[in-house]
Amino acid sequence: IVKSSQARNKINAWFKAELKDDNINRGKELINAYCKSKSIVQSDIMKPEFMDKVMKKYNFQDWEAVLAAIGHGGLKEGQIVNKLVEEFDKKNRANITDEDLLNEASTDKVRNRNTGLKGGIIVKGIDDVAVRFSKCCSPVPGDEIVGFVTRGRGISIHRTDCVNVLNIAELDKVRLIEAEWQQIDFLKGGEKYYADIKIFANNRSGLIVDVSKVITERKIEMKSLNCRTNKQGTATIDIGFEISGIEQLNELITKLKAIPGVIDIERTTG
Repeated sequence: IVKSSQARNKINAWFKAELKDDNINRGKELINAYCKSKSIVQSDIMKPEFMDKVMKKYNFQDWEAVLAAIGHGGLKEGQIVNKLVEEFDKKNRANITDEDLLNEASTDKVRNRNTGLKGGIIVKGIDDVAVRFSKCCSPVPGDEIVGFVTRGRGISIHRTDCVNVLNIAELDKVRLIEAEWQQIDFLKGGEKYYADIKIFANNRSGLIVDVSKVITERKIEMKSLNCRTNKQGTATIDIGFEISGIEQLNELITKLKAIPGVIDIERTTG
């Protein structure tokens, strides 16, 4: 029985050395399996320039040592592959053009989240480009918007005040693209768009009833409602609903602010 930690470490080191070839092969298999599970094209990321970055980050002299470390469990294949993908993306994002982005978006099979939309969005003067509305800020007709070209999911439409847009990484700014609403009479068109707001109010009996009454009187369909109260007695009410556009939303907010006890109302910005 091996009792000292020093002896155990020596034995473990010996086994690692003796099983290096097995560990290397195991490491290759794990990387291959991980790439397949994530639909990553291995030939795209296994470039010397990207591999050098990985070896430098983890202080390895050669790639076989990286594979062996994965094989015996010293490193996770996911962290290595993700680093390779990160380096691949850095290089490709720096070289991508607006034309590349539009070509990619136009071929994506993405359906609009608002089914039945009759026009909706123009991206850099091109109609019928595949778009979806981001859930983080839920833009509605009348909001100032911007497009963000994603890989495999078309163009995501955000409000210009969305936190995710304001804090976008410098390398990703190339993916932002001009977008605007088509000049359509949305109120008469019958189209509905998801929006959500956050109400801050002094908690009292009947507050939720009064809020719900204002919404239902305007024949607005609520999709979600959540209320919580802090120790100071301030209630926070999160409400999701469907509306026709910014005018209807602003009118609703004005009415909700008139409810006794309401302190402020905010829209979700990401």
